Amino acid sequence: MRQILLLIILLVISGGSYADTIPADTIFMQHAELEEITIVENKRVNLIQDSNSMLQIDIKGLDVLPKFLGTSDPMRYLQTISGVQINSETTAGIYIQGCDDHHTILNINGAPIYYPNHLLGLFSSFIPAHFQSMNVEKSAHSALFHNRLGGEVSLVPNTEFSRKVGVDGNVGLIGAEVTMPVSIGEKSDLFLSARSSFVGLLYGKLLNFEGYQAKYEFQDFNATYSYRPTDRDRLILSAYYGMDKLGVDDPISTIDIGVRWSNLATSLSWEHQFDKVDWNTNVHFSGFRNFVDVNEVMMHVNASSDLASTGIKSNLKFDVCRNMQLTTGVEWNMFFNTPLTFLSEGVGFTNDSLLGLKTLNELSLFVDYNHSVYKYFNYTLGLRPSIWAYANRGYYSALDPRISFSFLPHRFHKLKLHYGIYHQALHKAGLTDGGLPTDYFFLSNEYNTPEWAHSVSLAYNGDFFNENYSLSAEVYFKQLYDVVESTSNILEMLYTGFDYQSGLLVGKGRNYGLNVMLRKNKGYVKGYVSYTLGWAWRNFDELAEGYVIRARHDRRHNLVVVLNSQLSKRWSVGAMFVLASGAPYTEPKMAYVLNGRVVYEFGVHNAASMPLYHRLDLSASYYIIKKQHQELGINVSLYNVYAHNNVQFVVPTAYFDVKEVSFLATIIPSISCFFRF
Repeated sequence: MRQILLLIILLVISGGSYADTIPADTIFMQHAELEEITIVENKRVNLIQDSNSMLQIDIKGLDVLPKFLGTSDPMRYLQTISGVQINSETTAGIYIQGCDDHHTILNINGAPIYYPNHLLGLFSSFIPAHFQSMNVEKSAHSALFHNRLGGEVSLVPNTEFSRKVGVDGNVGLIGAEVTMPVSIGEKSDLFLSARSSFVGLLYGKLLNFEGYQAKYEFQDFNATYSYRPTDRDRLILSAYYGMDKLGVDDPISTIDIGVRWSNLATSLSWEHQFDKVDWNTNVHFSGFRNFVDVNEVMMHVNASSDLASTGIKSNLKFDVCRNMQLTTGVEWNMFFNTPLTFLSEGVGFTNDSLLGLKTLNELSLFVDYNHSVYKYFNYTLGLRPSIWAYANRGYYSALDPRISFSFLPHRFHKLKLHYGIYHQALHKAGLTDGGLPTDYFFLSNEYNTPEWAHSVSLAYNGDFFNENYSLSAEVYFKQLYDVVESTSNILEMLYTGFDYQSGLLVGKGRNYGLNVMLRKNKGYVKGYVSYTLGWAWRNFDELAEGYVIRARHDRRHNLVVVLNSQLSKRWSVGAMFVLASGAPYTEPKMAYVLNGRVVYEFGVHNAASMPLYHRLDLSASYYIIKKQHQELGINVSLYNVYAHNNVQFVVPTAYFDVKEVSFLATIIPSISCFFRF
C-alpha cells in the first residue's frame, strides 16, 4: 500500500508521463525528476524585509537592480532606503536621519569599518557575494546598541555552504571579483573573496579632471571561517582588508599628487546556547589610515592620519519567566588615534604640525528588560551606563536610558514608540567634501566632550492585500549637543599653519523629519518607493544665532523609485530613479586681491543650495545558465540614462567668479559577466 501511494505522488509530480515506464521497485531511483520543483529555490526573496524595527536587505537580491560600472554595491542601494541620505557621486558616507556619517557605525561581524568607500564614494569596500544580508537599524535601539548617535549597518557574512567547493564571481569593466566557498567537513565552512580594479583601462577619461589625469586602483579581500564544534556552539572568524591608491600627475605644472588609504577589520565571535541562556561574545580589531603627498617644484606637502580600535563585547540573554526576557552584558573598547600629522615646505615658509598618538578607553555596561504584557502590547526598558577615560587621568561618564513601547493592534500592523539618550566620544571633521578621505577622526579629551543626543521616534509597519504590499513610516526628532564642525581649509594648512583643535566649532543640532517606504513584495513587478522629508539644522554661535545653519549633508526631499521584474527564466530587468534636493554650500559674496592672491569673502555658512539632483538607471540581465547551484549570465546597465548634468560642488575661481563642477555628467554604459558554480 505504501509503494502504491508513493507511486501516485510521483505520477502527480511528473504529470503522469512516466506511468508506463517506471516500475514500482525503482520508484526511488527516479529521485532526479524532483528537479522540476527547484524553481522554489531560485525564486528571489524580498529585497527588503522588516524584522523588529530592523531592515534586512538581501544582498543576492541586488543582482536584479541596476549596476554601476558593472558591480552591485550594497552601500549605493543603502542610500535608496527612506531615512538614509542620498549622496551625490562625489560624496562618501552614510547619513541616517540627519546625523553625520561618523554617528552611524558600520561593521562586519562586529568589527567596525571606519571609511567604507573607495574613490569619490563611487564604490564601497564590500564584495556582494561574500555577504548574505545587510541589516540596518535607523532608530529605536536597545541598550546593546553601541555608543553612537545615529544608526547601525551590519554586513552579515555567508557562513554555511552545502557543497564541497564552489565559486561565485563577477567580471566588469572596472574590476573583477571572485568568492570561493569551501565546505570543510560537516562542521566547518570557509569563504574567501577578492576584488581588484582596472578602472583606467576603459574608463580613464572619467579620471580626467580640469586637465589633470589621475591613475587609480583599489583591492579588497575578505575571509570568513565558521566552525560548529557542537550543536550548541558556533565560532565565526572574519577578516577584511582594503587598500586604495590614487595618483595625479600634471606634466605642465609639474604637480605630483599621491593619496593612499587602507582599512582593516578582524573579529572573532562565539555563540553558545546553554539550557535556558544564550551567550554571545565578540572580539575585534579595526584600523583606518590615510596618507596624502603633494610635490611641486616650489612646494612639498605631506599629511596623514589614522584610527584604530580593539575591544570585546559579551552578553547573556535569558527568559526570566514566560513573558519576560532579560539581556545584560559589558562592552569595552580602546581607541588609538593620530588626528592629523601635517608637514608643508615651500619658499619662505615651513609648517610642521606633528600630533602624538592619542588613546581613549571606553567601558559600557548594558541591561535590557523586555516584557510582553499580552499579545497586543510589550515594552522594553534599557540602561547603558558608560565611562570614557583619556590621558592625564581625565574621564567622562554617562547614564543612557532607553525605552520602547510596541503595539500590535493586528498581526499585520505594528506601532513602535521609542525614546533614548545616546553618547559617543569619537568625533570627525573634514577639510573637503569631495569624496576623498581628507576627513580625520579625533577623540574626546580635556577639550572635546562626548557628543550626545535625545532621540524620539514613532514608527509604523504594516502589510496589506495578502502581504503583497508593505508600508513603513516613521517620524523622528533628535536634539544633538556638542556636535563639531571644522572651519579649517587647505589654504590655511599651507600658509598659516594648522591646528585641528583651534579650527573646530562646537554647537548643537536638531534633526527631524518623516520617512515613508511602500514596497511591492509579490507579482510580476516588484520594488519599492521611498521618500524622506528631513531637516538637519546646526547651531554654532560663532557663525549665527539659532538653528539656522544647514548640515553639509542636509537635503530637504529625497525620493527613490526602484523596480525589478523577472520577465522569464532567462531575463530580468531593473530600474531606479532618484530625485533629491540640492545639497547646501557656502556661497562666495565678494572677491579681492591681497598680496597677489585672490581672496573671497563668503556668505552665511551652507545657506545656498545646489540645483536639484535627479538620475535614472536601467539594467537588464540575461541568464545563459540558471540552475539550483549553477548560474552564468551577462548584465548590461545604463547609469544616468538621460545624461543629466548633476552639480557636485560650487567652487570659486581665480577669475572672480564661481564654477559649478559636475562629475559623470553623461550616460555611462557598463557590461559585466556574473557566474556561480
